[in-house]
Amino acid sequence: MTDAVETSTSLSQEMIELKVRETIAKSLDIDVDDVQLLASLQADLGAESLDMLDIAFLLEREFRIEFPRMDLLQRASTHFGDELMMQDGVVTDFGLELIRKGMPEVDPSMIRSGMQASELARMIQVQTFVRIVGRLLEVKQQFPRECPSCGTTSLEESAVAPEFVCANCGYIQPLPSGDEILFQDLLERIKE
Repeated sequence: MTDAVETSTSLSQEMIELKVRETIAKSLDIDVDDVQLLASLQADLGAESLDMLDIAFLLEREFRIEFPRMDLLQRASTHFGDELMMQDGVVTDFGLELIRKGMPEVDPSMIRSGMQASELARMIQVQTFVRIVGRLLEVKQQFPRECPSCGTTSLEESAVAPEFVCANCGYIQPLPSGDEILFQDLLERIKE
């Protein structure tokens, strides 16, 4: 695996998939051939919560992005409120619909009435990480290069962090967080 990705524009979907699969294999100490896109990290690959954090951290370093810190239900709860997402420990119909829209790679039959929030982690697939990495790289690629401080078009990607630095004045512009990006995407899907 490389130390860090050169640029987000140079990666094809296949390269993102491979790098994510390699990262997961490295973290779980398994063969990369065992890491298939539709594999559940918990059920199929034996990942635990700490493994998922390690994978997210490694992907952040590999791609210089900021992975989401909250799961889909947590992000939605901060905006819509807990009572709209959960009732008596069970995901509401509205919450189920958000999961369907926010995790399109998951088989819809797994998202069912009576589902507990704790079941969400079992739905995370290798493809989930691929989707998130791809989306965060897309935002990074499309990020405006005009410096808000000096007005020049000289923002360049930092070699060490998910941010841009102005070559002219040194201004540091962080990228939006993974939580912000994925929540905005979810709001857009709700409107559809």
